[in-house]
Amino acid sequence: MTLAAGRVDVGAGNVYLPLVFTNKGATTCTLTGYPGVSLLDSTDAAIGAPATRRGPTHSPITLPPGGSASAALHTLNEGMTDTPCRRAAARIRVYPPDSFDAMKISARSFRACGGVFEVEAMRSGTGG
Repeated sequence: MTLAAGRVDVGAGNVYLPLVFTNKGATTCTLTGYPGVSLLDSTDAAIGAPATRRGPTHSPITLPPGGSASAALHTLNEGMTDTPCRRAAARIRVYPPDSFDAMKISARSFRACGGVFEVEAMRSGTGG
């Protein structure tokens, strides 16, 4: 399994960052529920609390070899509330659903703002 950050979607005061999981194995796998997500600084120390779950759980996602599924991170644009942004993250640590093995990707300066840091349930495709 590999992990990559998708394209950031910004609009109407919201920021979404898809976390894209791709099955690089030779057999089919299944993902269900929510990944565990934390923002990390350059020393791998956590920046604030982990993401909270947002929205309903979807049906299990079956990934054939080469298949992808995603879960979107959600926060607010800076200045949408009086709650300040957390400092910018260097990396995002992600635990795939039902896994105790974390994966890390570049945060590309992603930061949680407005007191909102949420992750949506897994869904098919790369859009989050």
